[in-house]
Amino acid sequence: MSKKLFFFIMAALLPLLLCAARPLAAASPEPTDKTITREIKIGKKTAEQVEKQFTRVHDPSREAKLAMIAGRMTPYLQRDLQYSVKILEMKDPNAFSLPGGFTYITTGMLDFLKSEDETAAILAHEFVHADRAHGIVQAARNNRLNLLTLAGMIAATQGGGMAAAMLSSALQTAIMGSYSIELEKEADSRGIDIMYKAGYNPAAMLTTMERLQVERMKRVYVDPGIFQTHPEVEERVKAALKYMKDNGIEVDRKGVVQKLKTEIEVKDGSSRLTIDGKSFIDLPYSEANDKFLNGLKGRLDDFLSLELAPYDVIVHGTSSGRSLMIKGKIVLSANEMPAGMPGPEEIRNRIIAAIADARRDNPLADYYE
Repeated sequence: MSKKLFFFIMAALLPLLLCAARPLAAASPEPTDKTITREIKIGKKTAEQVEKQFTRVHDPSREAKLAMIAGRMTPYLQRDLQYSVKILEMKDPNAFSLPGGFTYITTGMLDFLKSEDETAAILAHEFVHADRAHGIVQAARNNRLNLLTLAGMIAATQGGGMAAAMLSSALQTAIMGSYSIELEKEADSRGIDIMYKAGYNPAAMLTTMERLQVERMKRVYVDPGIFQTHPEVEERVKAALKYMKDNGIEVDRKGVVQKLKTEIEVKDGSSRLTIDGKSFIDLPYSEANDKFLNGLKGRLDDFLSLELAPYDVIVHGTSSGRSLMIKGKIVLSANEMPAGMPGPEEIRNRIIAAIADARRDNPLADYYE
């Protein structure tokens, strides 16, 4: 997030929180509904100021899509905040949430994301931070106070002093994403649960972190927003991977990043099977060859994944001929292959090459973890 945006939101939020007429109830690791009215009021007023200072993008199509994604996930959050998502015109990929669940995502982030699943991952992460009141939790820890003491000081202070400084810390945490690694992991793991329950692919929580690391390496500077405290990102990715495996959630990045996509093209008297737009198998057109390629396409769609290791793809000899197998499943048998087609060994090499090409956009991922 730009410094201009950060300091503006800080200036807008601080007096709203400090001038509250009634004490702000303490946030806790298990937040209750007692502070919802206050949080919504603060967030709504701050959102108004954000939109006066920064350009909000009114894009009905994108806004409807974001509302649909949010609507699928909010039933699985703990508290009934006013979760909403609006778009800000900003080239850097970023997202942040305000008290009460008011969430913003930049045009740069929307352009960066590759799928609906990745968009859901960003929103789920931000929604959890709001749902769990992580900003105030982090501020209390930073200042070695319990949450009740911190809340009392904030409510009693009319401006300046230690409480103002601590509240500034809370807001900086919420807006800049400088949460502790424990709170970040909680936002990741709870976000994974929410995505899974809502029918999204939780592997998107991994791919967004992994790809933002790559994006940072490409630029002199890129504001990573919710993924700011990094090298800790690597630790978070490992923790998210472990959480998914411990809970029996499949790790499948393929659909999230739109890779290893197969297509059949019939053109100029030939039938061609492609992977990610590149020719994989090219045969003269006939009904038999077209049927064969469509069958092979279906099997590749079922078994290809970015997480495959070379030893998962083997050529196995049997009494009836040689077969290409992926994780123990027969994908292609030599005795069904049309005349003039490359053998199983060559097809295996092409599969390994296609997987390697598909990983190039996300080279920091640990696909074999």
